[in-house]
Amino acid sequence: MSRWRSIRPIEGHAAPRSLTFGEEPRSDTIATRPGRVRVWSTHETLDQVRAPPDRSRRRRPRPTAVRGSDRSPALSAAAADASTKYLGVFRQTSPTDIGPGTVSRYGVTPASVQWFDSWATGNAFNTADARTLWNQGVMMHYTWEPWNPALSVSDPNQIHLQDIVNGTWDTYIRARGAEFAAVGAPIMVRWGHEFNGNWYPWAIANNGGNPALYISAYRRVHDLVVAAGATNVQWVWCFNDSPTPNTSYNDPAQSYPGDTYVDWLAIDGYNWAWPRPGTRTATTGPGFDAKFASPYAKARSIAPKRPVMIAEVGSSEDGGNKAQWINDMSTALQSGRYPDLKNIVYFDQDKEELWSGTSSTAVKTAFTAWVNQTYMKGRGADLAAVVAQYKGTTPSATPSATRSASPTPSPSPSASTPPPAGACSATYRTTGSWSGGFQGEVTVKAGNSAINGWTVRWTSASGQTITQLWGGVLTVSGSAVTVKNLSWNSSLGANGTTAFGFLANGSPSTPTLTCTSP
Repeated sequence: MSRWRSIRPIEGHAAPRSLTFGEEPRSDTIATRPGRVRVWSTHETLDQVRAPPDRSRRRRPRPTAVRGSDRSPALSAAAADASTKYLGVFRQTSPTDIGPGTVSRYGVTPASVQWFDSWATGNAFNTADARTLWNQGVMMHYTWEPWNPALSVSDPNQIHLQDIVNGTWDTYIRARGAEFAAVGAPIMVRWGHEFNGNWYPWAIANNGGNPALYISAYRRVHDLVVAAGATNVQWVWCFNDSPTPNTSYNDPAQSYPGDTYVDWLAIDGYNWAWPRPGTRTATTGPGFDAKFASPYAKARSIAPKRPVMIAEVGSSEDGGNKAQWINDMSTALQSGRYPDLKNIVYFDQDKEELWSGTSSTAVKTAFTAWVNQTYMKGRGADLAAVVAQYKGTTPSATPSATRSASPTPSPSPSASTPPPAGACSATYRTTGSWSGGFQGEVTVKAGNSAINGWTVRWTSASGQTITQLWGGVLTVSGSAVTVKNLSWNSSLGANGTTAFGFLANGSPSTPTLTCTSP
Protein backbone atom coordinates (compact mmCIF):
# COMPACT_ATOMS: atom_id res chain seq x y z
CA MET A 1 0.00 0.00 0.00
CA SER A 2 1.04 3.61 -0.37
CA ARG A 3 2.88 5.58 2.31
CA TRP A 4 2.43 9.36 2.64
CA ARG A 5 5.43 10.83 4.40
CA SER A 6 4.89 14.57 4.06
CA ILE A 7 3.77 16.00 7.39
CA ARG A 8 4.16 19.24 9.30
CA PRO A 9 3.33 20.27 12.85
CA ILE A 10 0.22 22.41 13.18
CA GLU A 11 1.23 25.97 13.92
CA GLY A 12 1.19 26.73 17.62
CA HIS A 13 1.71 23.16 18.81
CA ALA A 14 4.82 22.02 20.56
CA ALA A 15 7.38 19.58 19.24
CA PRO A 16 7.72 16.15 20.85
CA ARG A 17 9.09 15.97 24.35
CA SER A 18 10.15 13.18 26.65
CA LEU A 19 7.91 11.79 29.35
CA THR A 20 9.07 10.73 32.76
CA PHE A 21 8.06 7.30 34.00
CA GLY A 22 4.43 7.24 35.04
CA GLU A 23 3.55 10.57 33.38
CA GLU A 24 0.36 10.51 31.36
CA PRO A 25 0.71 11.50 27.70
CA ARG A 26 -1.00 14.61 26.41
CA SER A 27 -2.24 15.03 22.84
CA ASP A 28 -1.13 17.36 20.06
CA THR A 29 -2.51 17.51 16.55
CA ILE A 30 -0.51 17.26 13.36
CA ALA A 31 -1.57 17.10 9.75
CA THR A 32 -0.98 13.72 8.15
CA ARG A 33 -2.19 14.66 4.68
CA PRO A 34 -4.41 17.37 3.16
CA GLY A 35 -7.77 17.64 4.83
CA ARG A 36 -7.02 15.15 7.62
CA VAL A 37 -5.99 15.79 11.21
CA ARG A 38 -5.13 13.09 13.71
CA VAL A 39 -4.48 13.08 17.42
CA TRP A 40 -0.86 12.45 18.27
CA SER A 41 0.31 11.27 21.68
CA THR A 42 3.64 12.60 22.90
CA HIS A 43 4.68 9.00 23.46
CA GLU A 44 5.28 9.08 19.68
CA THR A 45 7.88 10.90 17.58
CA LEU A 46 7.06 12.75 14.37
CA ASP A 47 8.42 9.86 12.35
CA GLN A 48 5.95 7.56 14.05
CA VAL A 49 3.10 9.17 12.13
CA ARG A 50 4.72 9.52 8.72
CA ALA A 51 3.40 6.31 7.24
CA PRO A 52 -0.09 4.85 7.55
CA PRO A 53 -0.79 2.67 9.30
CA ASP A 54 1.93 3.71 11.74
CA ARG A 55 2.16 0.12 12.93
CA SER A 56 5.91 -0.09 12.76
CA ARG A 57 6.76 2.76 15.06
CA ARG A 58 4.93 1.99 18.28
CA ARG A 59 6.34 2.67 21.69
CA ARG A 60 7.29 -0.44 23.57
CA PRO A 61 4.87 -1.19 26.40
CA ARG A 62 6.20 -1.17 29.92
CA PRO A 63 7.04 -4.67 31.17
CA THR A 64 4.94 -6.32 33.81
CA ALA A 65 5.72 -9.11 36.21
CA VAL A 66 5.25 -12.79 35.43
CA ARG A 67 1.99 -14.26 36.61
CA GLY A 68 0.54 -17.72 36.46
CA SER A 69 2.03 -21.19 36.63
CA ASP A 70 5.00 -22.63 34.77
CA ARG A 71 2.81 -25.17 33.02
CA SER A 72 2.16 -24.85 29.29
CA PRO A 73 -1.49 -24.36 28.34
CA ALA A 74 -3.11 -27.61 27.25
CA LEU A 75 -4.34 -28.01 23.70
CA SER A 76 -8.08 -27.56 23.37
CA ALA A 77 -10.75 -29.31 21.37
CA ALA A 78 -11.31 -26.21 19.19
CA ALA A 79 -8.60 -27.15 16.73
CA ALA A 80 -10.18 -30.54 16.14
CA ASP A 81 -12.09 -28.87 13.30
CA ALA A 82 -9.87 -28.24 10.27
CA SER A 83 -11.68 -24.93 9.63
CA THR A 84 -10.49 -23.43 12.92
CA LYS A 85 -8.95 -19.96 12.68
CA TYR A 86 -7.05 -18.06 15.36
CA LEU A 87 -7.61 -14.45 16.34
CA GLY A 88 -4.60 -12.18 16.81
CA VAL A 89 -4.85 -8.61 18.09
CA PHE A 90 -2.67 -5.53 18.15
CA ARG A 91 -3.62 -2.68 20.44
CA GLN A 92 -1.28 0.06 21.63
CA THR A 93 -0.95 -0.94 25.27
CA SER A 94 1.04 -3.36 27.38
CA PRO A 95 0.94 -6.77 25.66
CA THR A 96 -0.40 -8.44 28.79
CA ASP A 97 -3.34 -6.02 28.80
CA ILE A 98 -4.42 -6.86 25.25
CA GLY A 99 -6.03 -10.18 26.20
CA PRO A 100 -8.18 -8.84 29.07
CA GLY A 101 -8.99 -5.78 26.95
CA THR A 102 -10.21 -7.99 24.11
CA VAL A 103 -12.38 -9.96 26.54
CA SER A 104 -13.83 -6.69 27.83
CA ARG A 105 -14.52 -5.33 24.33
CA TYR A 106 -15.65 -8.44 22.49
CA GLY A 107 -16.02 -11.30 24.96
CA VAL A 108 -13.13 -13.45 23.62
CA THR A 109 -9.49 -14.12 24.46
CA PRO A 110 -7.18 -13.82 21.43
CA ALA A 111 -4.88 -16.68 20.50
CA SER A 112 -2.02 -14.25 19.86
CA VAL A 113 -1.11 -10.65 20.58
CA GLN A 114 1.25 -8.52 18.53
CA TRP A 115 4.02 -6.31 19.85
CA PHE A 116 6.52 -4.12 17.94
CA ASP A 117 10.04 -2.89 18.57
CA SER A 118 12.84 -1.42 16.46
CA TRP A 119 16.49 -2.33 16.71
CA ALA A 120 17.57 1.26 17.36
CA THR A 121 15.90 1.25 20.79
CA GLY A 122 18.35 -1.38 22.02
CA ASN A 123 15.56 -2.68 24.25
CA ALA A 124 15.78 -6.12 25.75
CA PHE A 125 12.99 -8.48 24.73
CA ASN A 126 10.33 -8.57 27.45
CA THR A 127 10.63 -12.21 28.41
CA ALA A 128 8.36 -11.76 31.43
CA ASP A 129 5.44 -10.48 29.37
CA ALA A 130 5.84 -13.22 26.77
CA ARG A 131 5.81 -15.91 29.47
CA THR A 132 2.85 -14.30 31.21
CA LEU A 133 0.90 -14.34 27.96
CA TRP A 134 1.70 -18.03 27.40
CA ASN A 135 0.48 -18.83 30.90
CA GLN A 136 -2.74 -16.99 30.00
CA GLY A 137 -3.14 -19.19 26.91
CA VAL A 138 -1.96 -16.50 24.48
CA MET A 139 1.00 -16.67 22.07
CA MET A 140 3.35 -13.69 21.69
CA HIS A 141 3.78 -12.36 18.13
CA TYR A 142 6.83 -10.08 18.08
CA THR A 143 7.47 -7.80 15.10
CA TRP A 144 11.21 -7.09 15.18
CA GLU A 145 12.14 -4.15 12.96
CA PRO A 146 15.77 -3.59 11.87
CA TRP A 147 15.81 0.19 11.60
CA ASN A 148 15.92 3.55 13.34
CA PRO A 149 12.47 5.14 12.85
CA ALA A 150 13.85 8.57 13.76
CA LEU A 151 15.87 8.56 10.52
CA SER A 152 14.71 8.52 6.92
CA VAL A 153 15.15 5.28 5.02
CA SER A 154 17.92 6.88 2.95
CA ASP A 155 19.83 8.39 5.87
CA PRO A 156 23.48 7.22 5.83
CA ASN A 157 23.20 6.46 9.55
CA GLN A 158 20.14 4.24 9.03
CA ILE A 159 20.46 0.49 9.68
CA HIS A 160 21.14 -1.23 6.35
CA LEU A 161 20.87 -4.84 5.25
CA GLN A 162 24.56 -4.84 4.39
CA ASP A 163 25.38 -3.87 7.99
CA ILE A 164 23.52 -6.96 9.17
CA VAL A 165 25.22 -9.22 6.65
CA ASN A 166 28.62 -7.77 7.65
CA GLY A 167 28.04 -8.73 11.30
CA THR A 168 27.67 -5.22 12.72
CA TRP A 169 24.57 -6.24 14.67
CA ASP A 170 25.61 -9.74 15.72
CA THR A 171 26.01 -8.94 19.43
CA TYR A 172 22.58 -7.32 19.58
CA ILE A 173 20.96 -10.23 17.72
CA ARG A 174 22.56 -12.85 19.98
CA ALA A 175 21.38 -11.01 23.08
CA ARG A 176 17.79 -10.94 21.84
CA GLY A 177 18.05 -14.61 20.85
CA ALA A 178 19.03 -15.56 24.40
CA GLU A 179 16.03 -13.59 25.68
CA PHE A 180 13.70 -15.33 23.22
CA ALA A 181 15.02 -18.66 24.50
CA ALA A 182 14.45 -17.62 28.10
CA VAL A 183 10.69 -17.45 27.51
CA GLY A 184 10.66 -21.24 27.63
CA ALA A 185 7.54 -21.35 25.43
CA PRO A 186 6.71 -20.86 21.73
CA ILE A 187 6.76 -17.30 20.37
CA MET A 188 6.39 -15.86 16.87
CA VAL A 189 9.03 -13.50 15.52
CA ARG A 190 8.28 -11.46 12.40
CA TRP A 191 11.47 -9.91 11.03
CA GLY A 192 11.79 -7.55 8.06
CA HIS A 193 8.11 -7.48 7.12
CA GLU A 194 6.62 -5.70 4.07
CA PHE A 195 9.95 -5.96 2.26
CA ASN A 196 8.14 -5.59 -1.08
CA GLY A 197 7.16 -2.00 -0.30
CA ASN A 198 9.42 1.04 -0.36
CA TRP A 199 8.79 2.54 3.08
CA TYR A 200 11.33 0.58 5.17
CA PRO A 201 15.14 0.60 4.86
CA TRP A 202 15.20 -3.20 4.53
CA ALA A 203 12.86 -3.06 1.50
CA ILE A 204 14.18 -4.60 -1.70
CA ALA A 205 13.48 -1.27 -3.44
CA ASN A 206 15.86 0.48 -1.06
CA ASN A 207 18.62 -2.10 -1.49
CA GLY A 208 19.39 -1.91 -5.17
CA GLY A 209 16.48 -4.17 -6.13
CA ASN A 210 18.51 -7.11 -4.79
CA PRO A 211 16.40 -9.81 -3.09
CA ALA A 212 19.54 -11.87 -2.39
CA LEU A 213 20.76 -9.26 0.10
CA TYR A 214 17.49 -9.45 2.01
CA ILE A 215 17.66 -13.24 2.06
CA SER A 216 21.25 -13.17 3.36
CA ALA A 217 20.33 -10.77 6.16
CA TYR A 218 17.22 -12.77 7.11
CA ARG A 219 19.17 -16.02 7.25
CA ARG A 220 21.94 -14.49 9.33
CA VAL A 221 19.46 -13.16 11.89
CA HIS A 222 17.70 -16.53 12.01
CA ASP A 223 20.91 -18.52 12.47
CA LEU A 224 22.27 -16.27 15.22
CA VAL A 225 19.01 -16.47 17.15
CA VAL A 226 18.88 -20.27 16.85
CA ALA A 227 22.54 -20.52 17.89
CA ALA A 228 21.64 -18.55 21.02
CA GLY A 229 19.25 -21.36 21.98
CA ALA A 230 15.97 -19.89 20.73
CA THR A 231 14.56 -23.00 19.11
CA ASN A 232 11.18 -21.95 20.53
CA VAL A 233 10.83 -19.24 17.88
CA GLN A 234 8.37 -19.66 15.02
CA TRP A 235 9.64 -17.45 12.19
CA VAL A 236 7.09 -15.32 10.32
CA TRP A 237 8.02 -14.13 6.81
CA CYS A 238 5.64 -11.38 5.73
CA PHE A 239 4.98 -9.53 2.48
CA ASN A 240 2.60 -6.66 1.72
CA ASP A 241 -0.57 -7.54 -0.21
CA SER A 242 0.54 -5.33 -3.13
CA PRO A 243 4.14 -4.46 -4.11
CA THR A 244 5.51 -0.92 -4.35
CA PRO A 245 6.89 -0.56 -6.96
CA ASN A 246 5.21 -3.30 -8.94
CA THR A 247 8.28 -4.74 -10.61
CA SER A 248 9.88 -8.15 -11.02
CA TYR A 249 12.33 -7.83 -8.11
CA ASN A 250 9.39 -7.17 -5.79
CA ASP A 251 7.77 -10.53 -6.51
CA PRO A 252 7.74 -12.00 -2.96
CA ALA A 253 8.90 -15.36 -4.30
CA GLN A 254 12.25 -13.75 -5.19
CA SER A 255 12.87 -12.93 -1.50
CA TYR A 256 11.81 -16.19 0.13
CA PRO A 257 14.57 -17.40 2.51
CA GLY A 258 13.48 -21.05 2.22
CA ASP A 259 11.46 -23.49 4.29
CA THR A 260 14.42 -24.09 6.62
CA TYR A 261 14.14 -20.47 7.76
CA VAL A 262 10.40 -19.88 7.70
CA ASP A 263 7.56 -21.37 9.75
CA TRP A 264 4.70 -19.05 8.71
CA LEU A 265 3.97 -17.09 5.53
CA ALA A 266 2.17 -13.84 6.27
CA ILE A 267 0.38 -11.07 4.39
CA ASP A 268 -0.31 -7.48 5.49
CA GLY A 269 -3.24 -5.60 3.97
CA TYR A 270 -5.67 -2.82 4.93
CA ASN A 271 -8.99 -1.66 3.49
CA TRP A 272 -8.48 2.07 3.06
CA ALA A 273 -11.90 2.33 1.35
CA TRP A 274 -10.78 5.24 -0.85
CA PRO A 275 -8.12 5.38 -3.55
CA ARG A 276 -5.75 8.23 -2.61
CA PRO A 277 -5.27 11.18 -0.23
CA GLY A 278 -7.79 13.95 -0.54
CA THR A 279 -10.51 11.92 -2.26
CA ARG A 280 -13.70 10.61 -0.73
CA THR A 281 -15.26 8.25 -3.24
CA ALA A 282 -18.40 6.62 -1.84
CA THR A 283 -17.14 3.07 -1.88
CA THR A 284 -16.49 0.30 0.59
CA GLY A 285 -13.10 -0.30 -1.03
CA PRO A 286 -11.92 -3.72 -2.14
CA GLY A 287 -13.69 -6.61 -0.46
CA PHE A 288 -11.77 -9.24 1.46
CA ASP A 289 -11.59 -11.62 -1.49
CA ALA A 290 -10.48 -8.89 -3.87
CA LYS A 291 -7.74 -7.87 -1.47
CA PHE A 292 -6.44 -11.21 -0.22
CA ALA A 293 -7.32 -13.98 -2.69
CA SER A 294 -4.34 -13.28 -4.95
CA PRO A 295 -1.74 -12.81 -2.15
CA TYR A 296 -3.05 -15.96 -0.47
CA ALA A 297 -2.59 -17.93 -3.70
CA LYS A 298 0.91 -16.47 -3.99
CA ALA A 299 1.77 -17.62 -0.46
CA ARG A 300 0.51 -21.14 -1.18
CA SER A 301 2.61 -21.31 -4.35
CA ILE A 302 5.77 -20.11 -2.60
CA ALA A 303 5.66 -22.54 0.33
CA PRO A 304 2.89 -25.16 0.15
CA LYS A 305 4.14 -26.84 3.35
CA ARG A 306 3.74 -23.75 5.52
CA PRO A 307 0.58 -22.24 7.05
CA VAL A 308 -0.53 -18.71 6.22
CA MET A 309 -1.52 -15.80 8.43
CA ILE A 310 -2.72 -12.26 7.85
CA ALA A 311 -0.30 -10.47 10.16
CA GLU A 312 -2.00 -7.07 9.91
CA VAL A 313 -5.50 -6.24 8.72
CA GLY A 314 -7.93 -3.43 9.40
CA SER A 315 -10.70 -1.47 7.73
CA SER A 316 -11.24 2.27 7.58
CA GLU A 317 -14.60 3.91 8.15
CA ASP A 318 -14.03 6.20 5.15
CA GLY A 319 -16.54 6.28 2.35
CA GLY A 320 -18.37 3.01 2.89
CA ASN A 321 -19.89 0.43 5.21
CA LYS A 322 -17.13 -0.89 7.47
CA ALA A 323 -19.51 -3.16 9.40
CA GLN A 324 -20.50 -4.85 6.14
CA TRP A 325 -16.83 -5.22 5.18
CA ILE A 326 -16.22 -7.10 8.44
CA ASN A 327 -19.28 -9.27 7.85
CA ASP A 328 -18.03 -10.07 4.36
CA MET A 329 -14.59 -10.93 5.77
CA SER A 330 -16.18 -13.37 8.19
CA THR A 331 -18.16 -14.97 5.37
CA ALA A 332 -15.01 -15.33 3.26
CA LEU A 333 -12.99 -16.85 6.09
CA GLN A 334 -15.52 -19.62 6.66
CA SER A 335 -16.25 -20.17 2.95
CA GLY A 336 -13.60 -22.85 2.46
CA ARG A 337 -11.61 -20.66 0.06
CA TYR A 338 -8.80 -20.12 2.59
CA PRO A 339 -8.23 -23.49 4.26
CA ASP A 340 -4.56 -22.83 5.10
CA LEU A 341 -5.11 -19.28 6.39
CA LYS A 342 -4.96 -19.90 10.13
CA ASN A 343 -4.14 -16.70 12.04
CA ILE A 344 -5.84 -13.34 11.43
CA VAL A 345 -4.27 -10.44 13.34
CA TYR A 346 -6.52 -7.39 13.54
CA PHE A 347 -5.18 -3.86 14.04
CA ASP A 348 -7.58 -2.89 16.84
CA GLN A 349 -6.44 0.71 17.22
CA ASP A 350 -7.84 4.03 16.00
CA LYS A 351 -4.92 6.03 14.66
CA GLU A 352 -4.55 7.75 11.29
CA GLU A 353 -7.78 5.94 10.36
CA LEU A 354 -10.57 4.52 12.50
CA TRP A 355 -9.30 0.95 12.24
CA SER A 356 -10.58 -0.49 15.51
CA GLY A 357 -13.45 -2.88 16.04
CA THR A 358 -15.13 -0.26 18.23
CA SER A 359 -15.09 2.64 15.76
CA SER A 360 -18.90 2.71 15.71
CA THR A 361 -21.77 0.85 17.31
CA ALA A 362 -22.51 -1.04 14.09
CA VAL A 363 -18.85 -1.97 13.66
CA LYS A 364 -18.56 -3.23 17.22
CA THR A 365 -21.63 -5.41 16.70
CA ALA A 366 -20.21 -6.88 13.49
CA PHE A 367 -16.73 -7.34 14.95
CA THR A 368 -18.05 -9.02 18.10
CA ALA A 369 -20.18 -11.37 16.00
CA TRP A 370 -17.15 -12.27 13.84
CA VAL A 371 -14.70 -13.06 16.64
CA ASN A 372 -17.32 -15.07 18.53
CA GLN A 373 -17.96 -17.41 15.61
CA THR A 374 -17.06 -21.00 16.52
CA TYR A 375 -14.44 -21.20 13.79
CA MET A 376 -12.55 -18.24 15.37
CA LYS A 377 -12.24 -19.85 18.81
CA GLY A 378 -8.77 -21.41 18.42
CA ARG A 379 -6.52 -20.95 21.47
CA GLY A 380 -2.87 -20.00 21.81
CA ALA A 381 -1.57 -23.51 22.54
CA ASP A 382 -3.44 -24.83 19.50
CA LEU A 383 -1.98 -22.02 17.40
CA ALA A 384 1.53 -22.98 18.53
CA ALA A 385 0.92 -26.51 17.24
CA VAL A 386 -0.22 -25.48 13.75
CA VAL A 387 3.30 -25.32 12.28
CA ALA A 388 4.06 -28.91 13.24
CA GLN A 389 0.92 -30.03 11.42
CA TYR A 390 2.25 -28.56 8.15
CA LYS A 391 5.91 -29.48 8.11
CA GLY A 392 6.40 -32.58 6.05
CA THR A 393 2.75 -32.65 4.97
CA THR A 394 0.81 -31.61 1.89
CA PRO A 395 -1.67 -28.86 2.84
CA SER A 396 -5.32 -29.34 2.08
CA ALA A 397 -7.15 -27.94 -0.91
CA THR A 398 -10.37 -27.76 1.09
CA PRO A 399 -11.06 -27.47 4.82
CA SER A 400 -12.62 -30.93 4.88
CA ALA A 401 -9.28 -32.67 4.33
CA THR A 402 -7.92 -34.67 7.23
CA ARG A 403 -4.55 -32.91 7.50
CA SER A 404 -5.63 -30.45 10.14
CA ALA A 405 -8.16 -32.59 11.92
CA SER A 406 -6.32 -32.22 15.08
CA PRO A 407 -5.80 -31.39 18.62
CA THR A 408 -8.18 -33.35 20.78
CA PRO A 409 -7.92 -33.33 24.51
CA SER A 410 -5.34 -35.84 25.60
CA PRO A 411 -5.97 -38.29 28.42
CA SER A 412 -5.03 -37.13 31.86
CA PRO A 413 -1.29 -36.39 31.97
CA SER A 414 0.86 -39.47 32.42
CA ALA A 415 4.25 -39.38 34.11
CA SER A 416 7.18 -41.66 33.39
CA THR A 417 8.69 -43.66 36.19
CA PRO A 418 11.35 -41.41 37.71
CA PRO A 419 14.94 -42.69 37.70
CA PRO A 420 16.64 -43.77 40.90
CA ALA A 421 17.35 -41.01 43.38
CA GLY A 422 20.33 -38.92 42.35
CA ALA A 423 21.38 -35.45 41.36
CA CYS A 424 18.20 -34.88 39.35
CA SER A 425 15.12 -36.61 37.98
CA ALA A 426 12.81 -36.00 35.04
CA THR A 427 9.12 -36.69 34.46
CA TYR A 428 7.13 -36.52 31.24
CA ARG A 429 3.53 -35.66 30.41
CA THR A 430 1.60 -35.35 27.15
CA THR A 431 -0.12 -31.96 27.19
CA GLY A 432 -2.06 -32.41 23.95
CA SER A 433 -2.39 -34.58 20.87
CA TRP A 434 -3.85 -34.50 17.37
CA SER A 435 -3.91 -36.65 14.26
CA GLY A 436 -0.24 -37.24 13.45
CA GLY A 437 1.32 -35.28 16.29
CA PHE A 438 1.44 -34.27 19.94
CA GLN A 439 2.87 -31.79 22.45
CA GLY A 440 4.93 -32.97 25.39
CA GLU A 441 6.47 -31.45 28.50
CA VAL A 442 9.34 -32.65 30.69
CA THR A 443 9.87 -31.41 34.24
CA VAL A 444 13.42 -31.56 35.60
CA LYS A 445 13.78 -31.67 39.39
CA ALA A 446 16.94 -31.36 41.44
CA GLY A 447 17.57 -33.82 44.24
CA ASN A 448 18.27 -32.87 47.83
CA SER A 449 21.23 -30.77 46.71
CA ALA A 450 21.47 -27.85 44.30
CA ILE A 451 22.70 -28.60 40.76
CA ASN A 452 24.37 -26.54 38.07
CA GLY A 453 23.52 -28.06 34.71
CA TRP A 454 21.38 -31.03 33.71
CA THR A 455 20.92 -33.45 30.81
CA VAL A 456 17.80 -35.51 30.07
CA ARG A 457 17.90 -38.53 27.76
CA TRP A 458 15.32 -40.92 26.36
CA THR A 459 14.64 -43.14 23.37
CA SER A 460 11.89 -41.96 21.06
CA ALA A 461 9.24 -44.42 19.95
CA SER A 462 8.97 -45.60 16.37
CA GLY A 463 7.54 -42.89 14.10
CA GLN A 464 8.18 -40.02 16.52
CA THR A 465 10.09 -36.94 15.33
CA ILE A 466 10.56 -33.79 17.40
CA THR A 467 9.84 -30.73 15.23
CA GLN A 468 10.32 -27.97 17.79
CA LEU A 469 11.67 -27.75 21.34
CA TRP A 470 11.85 -24.87 23.81
CA GLY A 471 13.55 -24.52 27.18
CA GLY A 472 16.55 -26.67 26.27
CA VAL A 473 19.10 -27.63 23.62
CA LEU A 474 18.07 -30.67 21.56
CA THR A 475 20.35 -33.29 20.04
CA VAL A 476 18.96 -36.31 18.17
CA SER A 477 20.93 -39.33 16.97
CA GLY A 478 18.65 -41.94 15.45
CA SER A 479 16.08 -42.67 18.15
CA ALA A 480 18.31 -41.32 20.97
CA VAL A 481 17.10 -37.94 22.25
CA THR A 482 19.24 -35.69 24.44
CA VAL A 483 18.17 -32.34 25.89
CA LYS A 484 20.59 -30.13 27.81
CA ASN A 485 19.87 -27.02 29.85
CA LEU A 486 20.09 -23.46 28.58
CA SER A 487 22.07 -20.85 30.49
CA TRP A 488 19.03 -19.39 32.19
CA ASN A 489 17.64 -22.67 33.57
CA SER A 490 20.88 -24.51 34.34
CA SER A 491 21.00 -23.87 38.09
CA LEU A 492 18.36 -25.41 40.33
CA GLY A 493 18.20 -25.21 44.09
CA ALA A 494 17.61 -28.29 46.20
CA ASN A 495 14.32 -29.85 45.03
CA GLY A 496 13.94 -27.01 42.55
CA THR A 497 12.30 -27.59 39.14
CA THR A 498 12.31 -26.31 35.59
CA ALA A 499 10.57 -27.56 32.46
CA PHE A 500 11.04 -27.80 28.71
CA GLY A 501 8.46 -28.59 26.08
CA PHE A 502 8.31 -29.84 22.52
CA LEU A 503 6.11 -30.53 19.52
CA ALA A 504 6.48 -33.84 17.70
CA ASN A 505 5.11 -35.87 14.82
CA GLY A 506 3.84 -39.36 15.54
CA SER A 507 1.74 -40.84 18.33
CA PRO A 508 2.35 -39.89 21.97
CA SER A 509 3.87 -42.41 24.33
CA THR A 510 5.45 -42.32 27.78
CA PRO A 511 9.22 -42.63 27.55
CA THR A 512 11.62 -43.70 30.28
CA LEU A 513 13.72 -40.65 31.12
CA THR A 514 17.13 -40.35 32.73
CA CYS A 515 18.58 -37.17 34.21
CA THR A 516 22.20 -36.46 35.00
CA SER A 517 24.07 -33.42 36.30
CA PRO A 518 26.12 -31.70 35.15
